[in-house]
Amino acid sequence: MLSLEHQSAEDFRDTPYGRQLLAGFRRLLFAPELEREFRRYLGYQARLAQLMGACLLLLVVGGYLYVERRLFAHSEPQWLRELTLLRVLQMAPGVAILIMTLFHRRIRLIANRLFPVLLVLVGTIAARIDIQYEILQPELAFRYGAGLLIVCSFFFLGITFWRALASAAAIVLFDVLMAAFILPSNEMQVHWISVSYYVLLLVIGAISRYIHEYSQREQFLVRKLLGWVAQHDSMTGLANRRSFDTALKQVMLQARRDHQPLALLLLDLDNFKAYNDNLGHPAGDALIRNFSDLLGSFSRRPMDLAARVGGEEFALLLHNCDARSAQAIAGQILSALAERAMPHPASPQGAFATTSIGIAVWKPGQTAEQLYQAADAALYGAKLAGKNRYLMS
Repeated sequence: MLSLEHQSAEDFRDTPYGRQLLAGFRRLLFAPELEREFRRYLGYQARLAQLMGACLLLLVVGGYLYVERRLFAHSEPQWLRELTLLRVLQMAPGVAILIMTLFHRRIRLIANRLFPVLLVLVGTIAARIDIQYEILQPELAFRYGAGLLIVCSFFFLGITFWRALASAAAIVLFDVLMAAFILPSNEMQVHWISVSYYVLLLVIGAISRYIHEYSQREQFLVRKLLGWVAQHDSMTGLANRRSFDTALKQVMLQARRDHQPLALLLLDLDNFKAYNDNLGHPAGDALIRNFSDLLGSFSRRPMDLAARVGGEEFALLLHNCDARSAQAIAGQILSALAERAMPHPASPQGAFATTSIGIAVWKPGQTAEQLYQAADAALYGAKLAGKNRYLMS
């Protein structure tokens, strides 16, 4: 017989978070649905950093532009005009990010997807400015702006390791292509020193980001798993009473808004104390887990919920389910339990374990407490009528 601790661990492994945690993620990729959830989480966590990064970009580039206009005002007017245009283009992504964060959450998600593209744009412009500084060789030059953007791509921007790596690599690639097109061959040889510097920054940033994101992903899974534990019964994996109470109120609001029926089934294993007294508590735990597995098969739709609300007491919440459908499902549960034929030598109803079911269908104006009380009264009536049956309230 499985111990409670072992069974709980099995339940955790049945969650997408537990499976991913045990499977590992050396490539920094989750299963598709979980990966999307992680990226939303990452974007939310980095939102403040992105805003600060956008403001810092505007401040720094604006400061560069002010100093450069004073530096080149008389010596290089043509370069100053080109430099001014490039600096304005560098600031444009920061302005776009600030504007998009003011809108709806969906717009912010689009901004997160565009972030790597904007980063490459800013980095490429920085590389173009660096190359021109190599040609002019002024006394004061803001060199290696592209290197700064390569480092920044790996941190604080709310993008995953692979997107950051692709962005940084793209900046290096565009820098090499532009330099090869603009610089003569003898100066290109010198420029390779800058390229080697950029590649070194890319390697250091990638290693640091990999370690950091691995920890982020692990923390994300552990938090989600702890949240799952807080909302589920440790023995069965079904929702616990607290999460059931919360879900009941939410589903009732949904039913009221959509003008759809809602059914609540309360179930109680018949003569469970006698089962425990005759076969022992380990056998009783096994019966509860077996019945929970059966009940969970009847809550496959997104808005449905199966919960363990007491020792041998369970609830099944069925969205968009009228009285006739609820009775049909209750009958199917009784039949499915009979087919499993779990021996119960102390049962007055027969040789196998049975259950009684109380059904209540939500009525407009009814509160969650009133709906539960109606189902509970029907369950009590089913018990008084002889058990192993269902009764409508």
